[in-house]
Amino acid sequence: MAKDLFRSAAKKKQTLFNAWLMMNNPLAVELIGEAGWDCVTIDQQHGAGGNETMLACLTAAKAAGLPAIVRVANNDPGLVGRALDAGAQGVMCPLIENVAEAESFVQAVKYPPRGNRSWGPYRAKIGASGDYFKTANRFTIACPQIETKGALADLDAILGLKGVDMVCFGPNDLSVALTGGIDIWAKEVLEAGREVLAKAREHGVMTLVFCNDIDFAKPRIKEGWDVVAIGTDTGWLASAAAATLAAVESTS
Repeated sequence: MAKDLFRSAAKKKQTLFNAWLMMNNPLAVELIGEAGWDCVTIDQQHGAGGNETMLACLTAAKAAGLPAIVRVANNDPGLVGRALDAGAQGVMCPLIENVAEAESFVQAVKYPPRGNRSWGPYRAKIGASGDYFKTANRFTIACPQIETKGALADLDAILGLKGVDMVCFGPNDLSVALTGGIDIWAKEVLEAGREVLAKAREHGVMTLVFCNDIDFAKPRIKEGWDVVAIGTDTGWLASAAAATLAAVESTS
């Protein structure tokens, strides 16, 4: 198998910086790799494009040496298997509500006997050493998102599932669930984040947190989250475009 950067970095307590893609452009993936980011998330829930776009981004990620996670649109075994077969190391599932939904998701990520992933890794097995079927379950990453009241209430059970390799803390949707609005700095959200991090450590599960901006990211890095996503490609482009225009207008 390819080098497992996620697990090796977690063992070293080294934070990885994750580039979160919503435009899902393969050239952007290569530029992100050139800029020095550690890994990418290809967002198929709120991002642009379908299966062909995902495949192009995964191809670019491999060329750039970036391990990739795909966030699927929903807890659908077909979408999960399609992402893994195309070469994603990890799959992230949004809006998990309880341990039963998490179990269904894990089964879609893992081959038998743990799960029921269908055989057909047309791209995932390219460059893999040894028997892909025997090694895939140790390499792939099932990453349920903790962003609902239900998932928070069932947190211990979800983290205790064999095959839950990583969890993603989603502060935006969780803030809506807990406060009725988008406020990632709300006390309830910050407390929930600390709980997720602490319990994930107890269970030996890797952690990923989505941060809207650098201000939110810096404390999460100090807390020791394994993977930290900071903004999105759409946000970076919009900010850079606005800043460039403001700078040139100020001189005219």
